[in-house]
Amino acid sequence: MNRFDDKRLTDIVLGEAILALLSEGDPITPHSLIEKLQLMALTENLSFRKQACTSAIIEVQSSLMPQSSEYSSFQVSNEYPSSSKMIH
Repeated sequence: MNRFDDKRLTDIVLGEAILALLSEGDPITPHSLIEKLQLMALTENLSFRKQACTSAIIEVQSSLMPQSSEYSSFQVSNEYPSSSKMIH
């Protein structure tokens, strides 16, 4: 399988995990998704699908890590400009 096929299969197992959580009535959070993917990887018999589950877990985990960017130091202020400077 090539890189495109690997990514596609990773997306498929990620979708399957989300659908499983939905059908079970469980909340869809990064942590519940990781748990479901881990369970899928443990019960999977096909090595390429097991690898796709592992790749999907890594993808979800990486989404939880703070992203470093030029905007990471941007601070959001709760202060509003004076009414004379507000634009509607």
